[in-house]
Amino acid sequence: MTAFVYEAERYVPEKVQIFGISVEPAEEGRKLRERVTRDCQEDRPHIELDPYPLRLLIDPEAKLIRSVGAANEGHWAGLIASPITYVVDHAGNARWAYVSASAADRPSPVALARAAVAVARGKEPPADYPGKI
Repeated sequence: MTAFVYEAERYVPEKVQIFGISVEPAEEGRKLRERVTRDCQEDRPHIELDPYPLRLLIDPEAKLIRSVGAANEGHWAGLIASPITYVVDHAGNARWAYVSASAADRPSPVALARAAVAVARGKEPPADYPGKI
C-alpha cells in the first residue's frame, strides 16, 4: 500500500482513484492507513495526503470480493481476499488485471500507475507488462 501512495503523483492528476479491499475489521484498516501515512510523511513529505490518494474498503462479509472472484475461502487463516489488482474504466469495465500468485506478488506500482493513467485517458493499457485483459 505504501508503494502505491508513493506513486500517487503519477495518477492523482488524472483523477484516478486506487481502492484496496479487505475483509479485516475497520480498526485494522485504520492502523494500516496510520502506518502508511507515517511512512510517507517520513520518506516523501512532498506527497499530498489530503485527499488521501488511496481508499481502503472494508468488506467484512466478503460480498465484494466474492462478486469479483477474489475470495480465497480455503486459506489457513480463514476467508481472505486473493491478491488481484484491477484497473476499471469510468463505465465500470475492468480494462487491466493482475492476478497475483501470492500475497508477496504484486504489480509494480509504476506499472499500475501507467495502466491506470492510460485507461483514465481513454487509451489502451500498456502491453509491456502482464495484466492486460
